[in-house]
Amino acid sequence: MKTQIVLSGVGGQGLISTGEILGLAASLFEEDMYATLTASYGSETRGTFTKTDVIISDQPIGYPNIDTPDVILCLAQVAYDRYVDKFHDDTEVYYDTDMVTPKEGAKGDHIGFPFRTMSIEKVGNIQTANTIALGLIMKRQGLLHKESVMKAFAHRFAGKDKVIAVNEKALDLGLSL
Repeated sequence: MKTQIVLSGVGGQGLISTGEILGLAASLFEEDMYATLTASYGSETRGTFTKTDVIISDQPIGYPNIDTPDVILCLAQVAYDRYVDKFHDDTEVYYDTDMVTPKEGAKGDHIGFPFRTMSIEKVGNIQTANTIALGLIMKRQGLLHKESVMKAFAHRFAGKDKVIAVNEKALDLGLSL
């Protein structure tokens, strides 16, 4: 089993942190899993294009870059537009319906939810759209266990109990979609 995931959007949406959570959950808190992470972002960080590539596998990973994503999350139109030509028929494309307008005839299985709106209205924190999307991806892909992901959140945000709690609420929302 090998899953190649691209998390894309603009700086400030927490996509690098989400990639770190995926990698930590897979490599430290799941048995017999490997993970790699590469990230790219503009020098201004907030508001410019950013992406994080995460590969999770039950075998050692020899090459950390992704040419053909199995899963892609697009939280901004600029991200969608950058990747739309790389979608294949079996690519799962997750996107924020408030922020992205899919291209007519684009390949892939498009799965859209208003992640940003949900993060405000149901979680009370705009910074959790990425975690809601993560929960949905985990559920649809059968990828990782909630316990492993919450251990990764606890590790990454040690001492920040409110951050951990709000992300658990957002993860549960995503898992319920």
